[in-house]
Amino acid sequence: MKPELDESKLAAEMKSIARPLGDVGDPNLKRAFAKRLREVAARPEVAPIKIDGRKIDVRLGGTILGAALKNDIRLMHVCGARTLCATCRVVVESGADNLTPMRPTERFSLRWHLSISPRTRLACQARVHGPVEVESVFPLCGELPNT
Repeated sequence: MKPELDESKLAAEMKSIARPLGDVGDPNLKRAFAKRLREVAARPEVAPIKIDGRKIDVRLGGTILGAALKNDIRLMHVCGARTLCATCRVVVESGADNLTPMRPTERFSLRWHLSISPRTRLACQARVHGPVEVESVFPLCGELPNT
């Protein structure tokens, strides 16, 4: 059998069972979907995350702490992101598989500070590769000054 014949037959079958374009249903849903698709297509290097209930975008491969600081979300980080103090701890509510695996230095720091929950990560070390939702352990209050 020729693979191109199989593919054309499959394409013809899929077209025959697909709904016509005009049969979408709710026009608001269609517009919302098209808008979100344009946003994602325009920025494929970004992932949506939620920190303390606030939705923001983070550059793929960037840290949760970096995304928070760039979006004026106050997140404690006393040691300057050196894996020492564990003050930037976050609890991962969803999307843990979209974070980089925990390195030994992060694991040691969390154990040293008695945070041994598998859902706890350091925001300065956890790099994002997809949608994530986290809650900070030590949230800060107030607005950041505009500089």
